[in-house]
Amino acid sequence: MIRIAAIVAAAGAGLRMGKEMGSAGRKQYLELEGSPVLARSLNLFLDYGGVEEIIAVIPAGEKEQVRELLQPHCSLARVTFIDGGAERQDSVQRGLKAVGEEIELVCIHDAARPLASPALLERLLQAAEERGAAVPVIALSDTVKEIDSNGYVTATPQRDKLRLVQTPQVFRCELIRRAYHSAGERGLKLTDDSALVEELGEAVVTVEGELSNLKITTPRDLALAALMLKEAGK
Repeated sequence: MIRIAAIVAAAGAGLRMGKEMGSAGRKQYLELEGSPVLARSLNLFLDYGGVEEIIAVIPAGEKEQVRELLQPHCSLARVTFIDGGAERQDSVQRGLKAVGEEIELVCIHDAARPLASPALLERLLQAAEERGAAVPVIALSDTVKEIDSNGYVTATPQRDKLRLVQTPQVFRCELIRRAYHSAGERGLKLTDDSALVEELGEAVVTVEGELSNLKITTPRDLALAALMLKEAGK
């Protein structure tokens, strides 16, 4: 049986959410239909029997606070909490260092995406086991414009060749470790894990994502996620 770990990136400050809500509260701690956003993201992996290691990368100095917040909503026996870094890439790299050497597949997920489904996770694991790297994507419904620094349009890319990328993203462990090591040596900073794999010249396969797998960034996103859960009876 293939050995799987998950890294949940939850060290972000959530500045945009805090600004719009008039609060310094982190979005990953906000309540979503009775459970913290972070709890729902962790439960995706806790409820999947094949994930043996779960690393939650959280803001430094908040371990006790986070444990207390999550205890009523998660079984924390398989969750290891570690302090995050200055940026998301630094946090994920710290998470990778905490993953056991025997792990074969690593899932990297943003805590701010609490509605990813077990079916999506299953599809991604199968694809990554076969291909090495798999990411969920959704098609664009709007035309995209490329603009310059003055706001003038410079190009209109073909929409049918573009996709929006989600998480979780799943990789063979040795591949994503190599990608992060290479990025560190080159001083490369990117916001997407699979982009680091692409920089190695390695292939990344896409899997159909889910419109419901939205990222909680603003109060409107939180309200929409709550509505989706109510409609699904969850």
